[in-house]
Amino acid sequence: MWVDLEGEGEVARFIDGQEAHDRMDLPARKYLGGERFEWTMPGEQRVAVIVRPLKVRHIVGVEQFRPGGPVPAP
Repeated sequence: MWVDLEGEGEVARFIDGQEAHDRMDLPARKYLGGERFEWTMPGEQRVAVIVRPLKVRHIVGVEQFRPGGPVPAP
């Protein structure tokens, strides 16, 4: 199964400073199990971009195997 998501939008606002770093920490807690995103380089600045969607296209489907594609495990 695959999911395709496409969208168009306009920038609603930019977030920088500590709030942008805090937003990076949320997925780090969820997916990496750490309290903070650990790969930030010294002097690096983070910016979160909030986009107001104008058009969204979402497709979910099942891709057929190509001829000669994956062989089922024995």
